[in-house]
Amino acid sequence: MWTLYACGLDPEYFAVTEAALVQNTYPDPASYPKMIWATNYTRLVCQVMFTLFFGGKDFAPKAIIDGKNIQDYLQDHYIAACGHLAKRIHDAGDLEYDPVVGWESMNEPNRGLISYQDITLIPKEQQLKKGTTPTAWQAILTGSGKACEIETWDFGGMGPYKSGSVLIDPEGKSAWLSSSYDDTKYGWKRDPEWRLGECLWAQHGVWDPTTDTVLKKDYFGKDPKNGATIDYEYYTNNYWLPHYRKYSKMVKSIFPDSLMFFQPPVLEIPPSIKGTEDDDPNMIFSPHFYDGITLLTKKW
Repeated sequence: MWTLYACGLDPEYFAVTEAALVQNTYPDPASYPKMIWATNYTRLVCQVMFTLFFGGKDFAPKAIIDGKNIQDYLQDHYIAACGHLAKRIHDAGDLEYDPVVGWESMNEPNRGLISYQDITLIPKEQQLKKGTTPTAWQAILTGSGKACEIETWDFGGMGPYKSGSVLIDPEGKSAWLSSSYDDTKYGWKRDPEWRLGECLWAQHGVWDPTTDTVLKKDYFGKDPKNGATIDYEYYTNNYWLPHYRKYSKMVKSIFPDSLMFFQPPVLEIPPSIKGTEDDDPNMIFSPHFYDGITLLTKKW
């Protein structure tokens, strides 16, 4: 949970803003829609968290905490936590290699907003549409307390289909921490340029909250370091892979011969590593696969 607060998000208002649909905060948990959890990948919270984790330095340079960009802050803590576990396993003396034979990278990573060429449109590659299906721009608006009419979708035997639309009105409640929130209890120091009480993307000029207009609809579609157009394959090679390298280096520093379960984004082209220094002979390619219709309908 602390990572959500570190990123400036307020979990108390995820439900009313639909920034995330979670069963324990759903108005009626017993009627939580089947498999709706998977749509969280394309709602505000996951989009923010994955974007900051893998691309904070490029897309949120103002997000500085304890003197580090939020990307390094999150990745360093993640790797340190896994490293602590690895050392304890190593020090136990009777777990290394049997039964612990290898280490998996982060489960089912996602691009967040990185590679979106137009945040006002649902990307053509987004096949999962169920329940309310906001564009990234609509998710940004409702996450900031603004009302939006959002398409609803359902899933049938031939795949997703539009079933209607609904007004989502958070009535001014925001998924971002208020400016009065005191997060000093966590022990970190947030840079003054990172203002609580305001959408982080507004602070980076993506949109204007005074007029609710998009200013840079392709903000996440170009690599600011070189101007290259980002697609999912580019993201995997240039944003996901560098984190995997750091994670793998940590594991190998403790278990030099460990098997590494290499898990890039689900159903996406894997990184181009053949013949490079990343081509580890102890690597096991472990992608996940889902049959969408079976997954969502729970029927053969």
